[in-house]
Amino acid sequence: MSDSWEDIFTCPVCKSSDVVPPSGMEKSKVLIIGEFPGQDEIKTGKPFSGATGGVLRTELSKLGIDLSSIRIMNMWMHLPNKNEKCLEYGVQQVMKEAKGKQAILLIGSDTVKYFCDLKVHNVNGLEVKSNLFSAPLIMACVQPATVFHGTLGELRLSLSKFSKRIEGII
Repeated sequence: MSDSWEDIFTCPVCKSSDVVPPSGMEKSKVLIIGEFPGQDEIKTGKPFSGATGGVLRTELSKLGIDLSSIRIMNMWMHLPNKNEKCLEYGVQQVMKEAKGKQAILLIGSDTVKYFCDLKVHNVNGLEVKSNLFSAPLIMACVQPATVFHGTLGELRLSLSKFSKRIEGII
């Protein structure tokens, strides 16, 4: 198995060819971790490139943050399946990417549950702890897709708090 993302076109576990590698500035001190890629992300090969990503980009842009200046990825490298080893592989990739980061934003209920064993709606916009990361700042955020169900305020709250905490890091 190669260590270079450019060489990974299929999941080494299940052989899915719909792998979506991390994107954004590799040396960024900030990492955003989502749950899994959607169909648009699979088509483009980039995380957060679909409608949900559009919401995230728009909201971060309003806060003066260009998403391309941040490293972004999902904990599942492809659509979720029942093979736990695929998830483990994705988490291993997250752990590699998280090394040396100063701030991590965990997006979505599955991501917050996996890394912190918490419910995202209980900790949205708050700093959380995870034994899996060494970053000094880890925060939780609802899935940007929740805005399609009328909860834009929750997303804006968490992104606003995160943007204030990462001033000077980006």
